[in-house]
Amino acid sequence: MNGIILGAGRIGFNLARRMDNEHDITIIDNNRRRCHFINDLLECYVINGNGTDIKTLEDADISNADFFVATTGNDEVNLLSSVYAKDNGVKTIVSTLNNNEHEEIFKKLGIKYGNAETSAMKYIVRSIIRPTAQSLVTIGKGDAEIIEVELKNSDLVLTPVCEIQNDSDKFIIISVYVDDEVIIPTPDTEIDYGDIVTILVKSEYVKEVEDLFTTEGSDYYYI
Repeated sequence: MNGIILGAGRIGFNLARRMDNEHDITIIDNNRRRCHFINDLLECYVINGNGTDIKTLEDADISNADFFVATTGNDEVNLLSSVYAKDNGVKTIVSTLNNNEHEEIFKKLGIKYGNAETSAMKYIVRSIIRPTAQSLVTIGKGDAEIIEVELKNSDLVLTPVCEIQNDSDKFIIISVYVDDEVIIPTPDTEIDYGDIVTILVKSEYVKEVEDLFTTEGSDYYYI
């Protein structure tokens, strides 16, 4: 995937270092010395520029980016650049949030965010790797997660929970959100297309379980 990271500070640098082996990453930062430092260390395309400058974002080929991550210490810059990325059709957009007072405007404009350095980094990576599954909680030492997915696999529509779980030791369906109501499922509860499903899943099987619920034709008998 092609990705743009705005900000080469601690979060931006560590995120790029974590992802540059598997993705084509462009980093934008307004500090020239920092750009030279990143350029010497990582296999990324580095642009010295301002994230709110349209030409800078166009130079980063934003219209062809699969994801955009804003990690600067300035919420206004993060928000403006994220909105521009959204207007240019970038599918996955995530930002750090530095001031909780700005939380509502991020929500109103539909920009995903993380607001503590460690959790922001984890949230950003999960949002890019698993954009169709929202990770809610990491349990224990990271052995399991609670995720939230929208059922899009028509093969599971109106299938009882007991058949979907199929005695699996990989995941458990915790709740189903239907018509603004949270349902704690019984073994006979049937899940409909578009229902929001909350699932406890072992971390190593998150992608597999996500695909089960969100990918048409995934075969649940083999999970």
